[in-house]
Formats: sequence, structure tokens, C-alpha cells
Amino acid sequence: MARLAEQDWGFTEITRKFERDFSPARRPAPRVRRLQVPSSGAAHVGLWLTAVAICLLGLVGLRVGFLTKNLEFNNLITEKTELSAETARLSSEVAALRSPERVEQIATGSLGMIPAEKVQYVYISPTGTRQSYADLDVLGAGVAGRAAP
Repeated sequence: MARLAEQDWGFTEITRKFERDFSPARRPAPRVRRLQVPSSGAAHVGLWLTAVAICLLGLVGLRVGFLTKNLEFNNLITEKTELSAETARLSSEVAALRSPERVEQIATGSLGMIPAEKVQYVYISPTGTRQSYADLDVLGAGVAGRAAP
């Protein structure tokens, strides 16, 4: 057994490592690299931030402008639709007011006019010497029996 104790199985080096003093050693603090901006670079960073802020404000202003114009455009489309409907209504009203039946009704009713029994056409020649007359029965045979006021 003594021989076994004398034999070195390669543990001596391992035991030496463990025999060392493993008290906490002072390790240097890890170096933290900080971004170092040169003094002239600070002005560039501020300039870039200002430029970006101005661009963002410009984009917001453009967006507000687009929204305002879009609202105006929608209002104009609505107004155009309403005016088109009113124009159609007024056109039909004008057509109804211009109808021959209505004009005749107003003329005979409130104005007291009577329809003409005959229409007379006069032809005047370019020399002014010959004239011819043409009589037409406007209302047909029904007018002949009517008495003139």
C-alpha cells in the first residue's frame, strides 16, 4: 500500500491548484465604453435632431392640409349633389309652367281671353303690290257655333 501512496497518478498538479489560496481576488472593473461625442459633434447631433423635428412638423402640417382640403372637397360634392337635385326640380317646374294647356288655362281663366276662331296669314310680295290672304279655321267646326263676347 505504501507503494500505491508513493505512486503519482497525476493528482499532484491538481492538488496544488486546490491548495492555492482562493480568496476573492480583486479583478479590475469591466470597462464600459461610453459614446464619446466630440464637442463639435454635439452641434451636429443637435442640428440633425432639429432637422428631423422640422421635417416631422412639416409632415404633420401637410397631413392637416390634406385633411382640410378633403373635407372641403366632400362638402363641395354634397353641395353639387343638392344643387343638381334642385336644378332638376326647377326644370320640371318650368316645364310644367310652360305647358300650352296651362298657358291657355291662365289666358282664358284669369285674363278673360278667348281663343281665336281664324288665323289670317298675309303674304307681301317683294314689290309690295300683290297681297294674298289665307284664312285657317284654328279650332275646327266647334268654334263656329261659339259666340264671341
